[in-house]
Amino acid sequence: MSYATESVPMAPLAKNLPEQTLLIGSWTGETKGEGVQKPIYPSQGIYSVRLNKDGTLLPLDVLKISNPSWIVYSHDDKFAYTTNEDDAGSVTALKVDKDGKLHIINQVESLGQQPTHATITHDGKYLLAANYSVAPNHAGFSVFPINSDGSLGKAIQHVPFNTGSHVVADRQDSGHAHSVNITPDGKMLFVADLGADTIHAFSYHADKKEPFTAEPSHDLHFKPGEGPRHMTFSADGKFAYASTEMSAQVHVYAVQNDKLTEIQVTNLTESTDPNDKGGAGIMFSPDGKFLYVGNRRRTNEIVVYKADASTGKLTVSNRFSAGGIEPRAFAFDKTGQYLFVANVFSNNIVELHRDANSGALTPTGVTLQIGTPTDIKFLP
Repeated sequence: MSYATESVPMAPLAKNLPEQTLLIGSWTGETKGEGVQKPIYPSQGIYSVRLNKDGTLLPLDVLKISNPSWIVYSHDDKFAYTTNEDDAGSVTALKVDKDGKLHIINQVESLGQQPTHATITHDGKYLLAANYSVAPNHAGFSVFPINSDGSLGKAIQHVPFNTGSHVVADRQDSGHAHSVNITPDGKMLFVADLGADTIHAFSYHADKKEPFTAEPSHDLHFKPGEGPRHMTFSADGKFAYASTEMSAQVHVYAVQNDKLTEIQVTNLTESTDPNDKGGAGIMFSPDGKFLYVGNRRRTNEIVVYKADASTGKLTVSNRFSAGGIEPRAFAFDKTGQYLFVANVFSNNIVELHRDANSGALTPTGVTLQIGTPTDIKFLP
């Protein structure tokens, strides 16, 4: 009989990893539907968690709040804002302590249903929220003034998205605003409308009564049924990348004079089965060398692309298991050594080690059980 003399790490150990705090948003209560695993403890709100120097995770606190599905920080890092993805949508302003403890400042109506994404203008004047809206005629985006004390004023602009492409039943009977995306120079806003197969373009004018003006000549149009979901940009602002949900693709654009010109389309999966297609979050590694994109449904993978800095084009590096069901969102720690994935329907946050040279992901064995997690944001 033989015995193991020592344990072997599943992934390389972290090097010079600083202690960090992350916030985890969620859908509160139990979620029903195909693929959903009943949580032992349904989520109660936003969770504060510490990433220790050895790569382990320690839950610290929870702010009880309804359906805080997306989190964004103010530019001075003193405040955070969350969408409350309820039928009667709202957005909430929060004060953030240095240890990650949260305090509610105020809450305002989002003027739509199920707000699922938010961002802040580069000058810090406005919070924007995308109302997804499962039911017809309640989708669009709203603009909220950010006051000096971090609180939110009532919406000063609301742009409805009522018209869908009617290609995918129940998904495109109406408009569905899934994300609000501001260009790195702060001049343009692109709003992904999954229901209309369009990313709508707007120019930003900070001093106008309604600061966003539609620029239809700059809109991005997708093939029927593709469903644009999320966007990101290269750090230098020269290239843009959009994930599509139903077609599970990444569309690559060159950015010039505020216009986006498509230069590449690449597939998240080689499968042609719609059940294997569910494009989700999209994010660059901190070094900007690799693009990471989620694919859900039956696939549940993180697809890694190597990005060419000069051309903007992508080359598939590899595909890796997300370690759970429905990888909706993910985040890198400050050093880029770890990627943390929010797997909604398996109720877990999974830690993956990232190889800086290849972009490859390796499970570390560290997993945190949280009911229906939807977003992860590290404190700046």
